[in-house]
Amino acid sequence: MYKEQVYVTTNVALILDGLVIIMAGYGAYYIRWLIGAPNWVMDGGLFTSIVLSLMFINCFVLGQLGFYTSHFNPPFSIALGKCAVAVSIDFSLLTLGMFFVKEEEISRIFIGSYAAMVFAGTMFVRFLFHAFLRKDANAYSMRRILLVGNHARVKAVAEAFHRQTSWGHCIVGWLSVNGSEPVEDIPHLGDATIFSDIAVEKDIDEVVFALPPSLPFDFQSRLDICKKMGLTCRIVPAMFTPGEERWGIRIDSIDNVPALSIAGTTINATGLFYKRILDIIGGAAGFLIFCLIYIPVAIAIRMESPGPILFSQVRVGQNNRKFKLFKFRSMFLDAEARKRELMAHNEMDGHMFKMKNDPRITKVGKFLRKTSLDEFPQFINVMRGEMSLVGTRPPTVDEVSHYEKWERRRISMKPGVTGLWQVSGRNKINKFEDVVRMDLDYIDGWRFMRDVRILLKTIWVILNKDGAS
Repeated sequence: MYKEQVYVTTNVALILDGLVIIMAGYGAYYIRWLIGAPNWVMDGGLFTSIVLSLMFINCFVLGQLGFYTSHFNPPFSIALGKCAVAVSIDFSLLTLGMFFVKEEEISRIFIGSYAAMVFAGTMFVRFLFHAFLRKDANAYSMRRILLVGNHARVKAVAEAFHRQTSWGHCIVGWLSVNGSEPVEDIPHLGDATIFSDIAVEKDIDEVVFALPPSLPFDFQSRLDICKKMGLTCRIVPAMFTPGEERWGIRIDSIDNVPALSIAGTTINATGLFYKRILDIIGGAAGFLIFCLIYIPVAIAIRMESPGPILFSQVRVGQNNRKFKLFKFRSMFLDAEARKRELMAHNEMDGHMFKMKNDPRITKVGKFLRKTSLDEFPQFINVMRGEMSLVGTRPPTVDEVSHYEKWERRRISMKPGVTGLWQVSGRNKINKFEDVVRMDLDYIDGWRFMRDVRILLKTIWVILNKDGAS
C-alpha cells in the first residue's frame, strides 16, 4: 500500500507541477501585455515551445532533486532551497536555449515574471503536500502500526517507516520476542505473548512482523488473530538482514503468485528503459558517423594490409550471451595465430592480453586506435541491442572460460562501447582485477546521469587522445 501511495502522490505532483508551468506561462504573458505596449504580442509557436520545454526541464530537474521519489516531502525550509535551485536551472537552460536559437526579442519582463510565478507555484504544490501529508500522531485518519520482532529488525523497520512518505501513519509501539534491548523513540509494550490484548487496547490498524529466522514464533496463531480482527499484516522476509543493502530484496508477483526477488544489478525497469532510449539515440548518431567514415577508413586499411575491412570476433555479452563484436580491422590477418607467440610479453596480470607496441598492429591500426575510430563499428552492436553505449568491457570467450564465480558478475550487464575503464586511463591498467573492480563499481553504482557523465568524459578523453592504446 505504501508503495502505491508514493506512486499516486508523485504522479499527482508531476501533474500539478506541469499545470504550474502552463498557468505561470499564461500569467507571465498577461503581465507582460499589461505592462508593455498595447500592441505587444508573442509568436504562438515560440510561446508553446517555451512552455513545453520548461515542462520537460522542470520535471527532470525536480526529479533529480528528489521530489518524485519516496522522500518527496522534505521539510519546508529544504523544499524552499531546492525549488529555488530548480527554477534557477530551468530558466538558465531556457535562456541558454534562446541564445543558441538566436531568439533576441524575448521579453525580459516575461521571463522574470514567469520565473517568479513558477517558483511560487512549485512552492505552493510543496505546501499542499506538506499540509496533506503532515504526520500528526493524534489525527483520526492516522494508521496505527504495531511492530513485532527483535531489536535489530524492529529498529530497521521503524527507520524505514520514518523515511517513508505516506498519507499518515504512526508507530504505536513494539512487542519483543524472547526479550530484547529497548529501541530508541519506540515504546516497548511488552512480550509478543500479549499480542491480542495489545492489538485491542492500542486500537491497532496494522501489524508488521519482523523476526529473524532463528527465533521460534507461532505465526499462524497471530495471523489468525489479525484476520479475525480485520487487521492488515506485513511480514518482513527472513532473508532480509538490517544494514545489508546488497541483497536488494524486492516484492514481486508472477501474475497472481507472490514472489521475493533479489536483483542481480541495481538497475530497475525504468532505468533500463531510459538506458535503452539513450542507446538508440546515441547509437543512431554513432552509426551515422560510422557510415560517413567507412569509405576513407576502408581505403586506408586496404592500402596497407589485404583482408576484410571489419574485424569481427565472438564476445560474451550479458549473462553469457554470445555475439559478434565489430571493429575496424587494426591488425594483420594472422594476429590471432601470432598471439600465442607473444603471450610471454603479456603486460596484463590476469585473463586479458595487452602488449605495448604490439607488432600485430598495422600503422593505420595504430592511428585508428589512438583516435578510437576503430570502435565505431560497435554502434552496429548497440543498434542490435547486443551492447550499450556505456557498460562493462566486452570480454572474449576464452577470458570468460577462466573466470571465477565472483568475476562472472561483471557480465551481468550489457557490455559497452565505453565505460569506466575507457575514461580511467586504460593504457595504464595492468591488472585484470582492476578492470573487474571498475566494472563492478559501475554495476553496483549505476545511475542514468553517471552514464551521461561517462559519455561526456569519453568524448573529452578521445579529443585529448588520452587513455587510448
